[in-house]
Amino acid sequence: MRWRAALLLAGSLWTTVPGLAEAGEAAPRLVLTPCRLPGVPDMARCGTYEVFENRETRAGRKIALRVAVLPALGPERLPDPILFFDGGPGEPSVSDAAWHEETLKPLRRRRDIVLIDARGTGGSGALDCAETAAAKLQGYLDDFLPLDQVRACRELLQRRADLTQYTTERMVDDKAEVAAALGYDALNLMGTSYGTRAVLVFLRRHPGKARTATIVGVLPTDARVPLPAARNAQRAFEALVAACEREAACASGFPDLRGDLAEVLRQVEEKAVEVAATDPDTEREVALTLTREGVAQTVRYLLYGDFGLARLPWVLHSAARGDFRPMGEMALLFGATATGGSRGLYLSVTCAEDVAFIRPEDIPAAAAGTFLGDFRVRRQIDACKEWPAARLDPAFRQHVVSDVPVLALAGEHDVTTPPEDAARVVRHLSRGRLVVVPHRSHGVLGGEGTACVVDVIDQFLAAGSAERLDTACIERIPPVPFLTARSR
Repeated sequence: MRWRAALLLAGSLWTTVPGLAEAGEAAPRLVLTPCRLPGVPDMARCGTYEVFENRETRAGRKIALRVAVLPALGPERLPDPILFFDGGPGEPSVSDAAWHEETLKPLRRRRDIVLIDARGTGGSGALDCAETAAAKLQGYLDDFLPLDQVRACRELLQRRADLTQYTTERMVDDKAEVAAALGYDALNLMGTSYGTRAVLVFLRRHPGKARTATIVGVLPTDARVPLPAARNAQRAFEALVAACEREAACASGFPDLRGDLAEVLRQVEEKAVEVAATDPDTEREVALTLTREGVAQTVRYLLYGDFGLARLPWVLHSAARGDFRPMGEMALLFGATATGGSRGLYLSVTCAEDVAFIRPEDIPAAAAGTFLGDFRVRRQIDACKEWPAARLDPAFRQHVVSDVPVLALAGEHDVTTPPEDAARVVRHLSRGRLVVVPHRSHGVLGGEGTACVVDVIDQFLAAGSAERLDTACIERIPPVPFLTARSR
């Protein structure tokens, strides 16, 4: 394999790299060394690669990007790896190696999996603001992006970073450069959630480097996050209600989920609810205050994947009857997850690529009649007024046109990237195909049916085409079973 050859010729190989060739420079081949990654039983290969923070001026601060390769496991190793793009924006790749090992291991039979922490995440100069977020979880539940924390975060990070240099375009250019430095000529791109936007932008900026692209939970370049959040969440909730009505035990135990949600929101609007919850990491009791905003956000996150979908009817029904502890447990669990990652990177990307294109007159219609309302979008607009984001050409929002084979996968009831978003994207991909996974939300990978979905991806990679895939197993993926009082 190319990484093994690079190791044997350490320091003696040079290659032309995108972004460097224009400047008439050569870049050293990136040589990786053996390493152990948590949750990965076999030896990985790790290293760092420096890029300029400002890729245009090629001067000033540099960022050391953290790189890891999970080498192919089988005897028939192919030269075209999988280059992965994580979600968020703000989630690192390398620290999630255990997830790749568990979920995508069948894909490693023939191909390396390349993990690169994008600039501003994980081990690549993470734009974290933990020092400024004294009550991060409660602040998230009350306000999503408390402005005092946003300002403190900005002041902290500006001491060491130009926050306008953290965009999807910069991140994909970094990754193209690293892949070239590793000696890979053709890449199989793969992304989930926000990572799908990164894959699409990669196709636009580096069309000759992609052999295939797999996008799971597709975020278009014109999505304007979080404007669609309230409407998408409402549709996902209505799908949950319909699924509960079709299952006898759920319909019997929770006969009026819409009424339960309305009652819970009424109670917390009238008076915020104090609740104790057990932190699953420390097993300590944590005191939380549940406001309307906190409850609405918790319900939305419960709609993301199988774990939350299975529990949401019981959580709502319990709270409607006055028992808010299950809701508090879920608020603690999902709130801690949502406040992870690199919050500064999240703001730099979304403020430049999404919020900048939201028109105030579009908000009322987007939020009307939804349980989330306009809370989330207005909070994010306010936060972005405090953030020094890049100014992008409106052309960024244009659909990506490509003839690279693309497999798009979407959960039928995805709470944040619904199938219609994927369909709009695929219309501009001449060799693209959309496969809708029934009964699932955003968590297409990781829940029931994951092995089937990964098998279809494996077929796609083997063929280099999405035309003749056997998707019969996807059509047989069952609904999420709901937890009831008897099954908890």
